[in-house]
Amino acid sequence: MNNLKGKDFLPDVSSLRLRGIEQGSDSWVVEASASSVSACPDCGVSSTARHSSYWRQLKDLPIQGRSVRLKLRVGRWRCRNPICKRKIFCQRLPGITGKRAQETDRFAEILRSVGYALGGRAGERLSVRLGLRISDDTLLRRVKEAAKDAPPLQAIRAIGVDDWAWSKGKNFGSIVVDLERGTAVDVLPLRSAKALSEWLERHPGVSVVARDRQGLYAEGARRGAPDAVQVADRFHLIQNLRQAVERALAVQRSHLRVPARVQDVLIPPSLPVRKGHRILVRSRVAQMEAETVRQRRQERLKLFQTVKEMQAAGLRISEIARHLGVNRRRLDKWARLDTLPERDRMQPRPGMAESFRDYLRQRWEQGCRHGRTLLAEIRQLGYIGGHSQLAKLLSPWRQPPAGTNPAAEDMTEERSISVPGRSIAPQVAAALLSKIPSELTDHQAEIVSTLKKQCPGFAAMRKLVLSFRSILRRGKVGTLKRWIKEAENAGITAITRFVRHLKRDQAAVENAVVYGWSNGPVEGHINRLKAVKRQMYGRAGFELLRSRVLPLAA
Repeated sequence: MNNLKGKDFLPDVSSLRLRGIEQGSDSWVVEASASSVSACPDCGVSSTARHSSYWRQLKDLPIQGRSVRLKLRVGRWRCRNPICKRKIFCQRLPGITGKRAQETDRFAEILRSVGYALGGRAGERLSVRLGLRISDDTLLRRVKEAAKDAPPLQAIRAIGVDDWAWSKGKNFGSIVVDLERGTAVDVLPLRSAKALSEWLERHPGVSVVARDRQGLYAEGARRGAPDAVQVADRFHLIQNLRQAVERALAVQRSHLRVPARVQDVLIPPSLPVRKGHRILVRSRVAQMEAETVRQRRQERLKLFQTVKEMQAAGLRISEIARHLGVNRRRLDKWARLDTLPERDRMQPRPGMAESFRDYLRQRWEQGCRHGRTLLAEIRQLGYIGGHSQLAKLLSPWRQPPAGTNPAAEDMTEERSISVPGRSIAPQVAAALLSKIPSELTDHQAEIVSTLKKQCPGFAAMRKLVLSFRSILRRGKVGTLKRWIKEAENAGITAITRFVRHLKRDQAAVENAVVYGWSNGPVEGHINRLKAVKRQMYGRAGFELLRSRVLPLAA
């Protein structure tokens, strides 16, 4: 041990002198002495008049995974300054440890970093493995103390504010982010105009507030910072427009069906199109869907037989997967089977429509065919679903028997009725509608082209959405005003409602076109907040959550 130097063990070589090192069974003991000169903490005058000395034992960073105890010989000194009220003082060790502390500053800093990054129990497990004997409660307490002792915030000019959920859809808080520095500056336990206005009053330098379409934040910004520029977030604006488009497409579900690679099945022009024929068309659609299921089953069966033949030939599963381009996990399951199993069907849960099939079949055969009447009856028996699930169960029963010629009721429609191969969900149609042509694949472009022809208003909505995106990226306020007028005149109810809400917050929307501020950094911090909240499960209170979300003070 004689060849070891103080810099290998001591936190501050300039003020400490190494005296000796002892190695125990699972720890190290390092002895050192403080300097022979100390300054009075009141007047700052240095003194060399020692009164007495004593030992201080501090926890320090581990060595080779073993804990270290630092024994320091420090003194009590006499203050020789005649005007100082303090006559005897204990020696201070700035940069090494604090007053009455039982650990070095670098030890405490490591604990705060571990607790901040990992939380309580995970941080305790890592600390013990590294040789830092500490409990989970102590780690969390250190993190909260560090947040309380954090220095005051620097001047903030531009902030972004958004909400986060304590409990999804029920209780919400708010987070404030400095957009210039990209750091979270505060977490608020409430989502309210009052909470935001009070925060802004405590920080009068804020001149830009970026927010989503939440009216509470708009009101809070007007109260707390009336002179600040409010900027609506462009992502939320596009998201709101896309939701409006989805609502508009949801009422056009019958037109959101595209043929399998655009191959139409048409009723002969010589045949009058009547209500009974519409039933026949729906039956044909159901038959095509059933045929598609059978074809997929045959393809899986053929692939299963091919795998079995290759396996019998002595090929390994990895070679078969590489040759056929099939997922390895599927082949591992098939390797243990002799026959291809049928498709698993989920058992009906209590309270769902499928669990009332026998009762509904009985009532159907008795002549009760009205969906709303059947819905009221099974709800009294415990049904918890909606009308759409019941209608889906009843739909096959409404199809005419095979080989029948439906009766004619004079309700003439267009002569060419397309029987598509599959339907497109409104969400998928809205996503395709929002994509620029260069982002569409060939198949997606084919779907968009088909929907433009057969879905009323699809082409107009696509033009409005793409032009709105272009305006938000590199447009002008005048262009935005012309777009608003064009959208109002489009005659699409959902778009008209979106424009009406847009005009209520038009100043912030125009600022989104003029200024480049975005709530993107806020969304990133919300994701991190959610990760921290879920990591600590239900134990974390607001104080601890806020301490771990805000930046750790240096």
